[in-house]
Amino acid sequence: MEGVVSREIEVKVSASETWKAYGSLLLAQIGVDAFPDKYSGFKVLQGDGYAGTIIQVFFAPGVEGPPSYKEEFLVVDDVKRVKVGKFIEGGVLEQGFKSYVVTLEAIEKEGKKNECIMKGSIE
Repeated sequence: MEGVVSREIEVKVSASETWKAYGSLLLAQIGVDAFPDKYSGFKVLQGDGYAGTIIQVFFAPGVEGPPSYKEEFLVVDDVKRVKVGKFIEGGVLEQGFKSYVVTLEAIEKEGKKNECIMKGSIE
């Protein structure tokens, strides 16, 4: 399977505050907490949350497919507020995808101090 899916959403929080979650390991914990029917937990296998970090995310019991996936953070840029992660094992890679790269970006919204645009894409 090939292609790119991209989406932008407006967030009623500043880009710098939003980035505190998206640009860190906190995002994985938020996902686990927000979707307990889909995710049962995660663990850091290597790194400190920046480029080179590898995490393993575990799916909740009953979720079809592989029990987990591993993701490596390729880019975590606090200045540009961009994070790029690549699945390196399990998950959708076991379901036919050759590659799965997720890019997240927190973009300041002009004239709106306490709002931003979160842009996400999957290739």
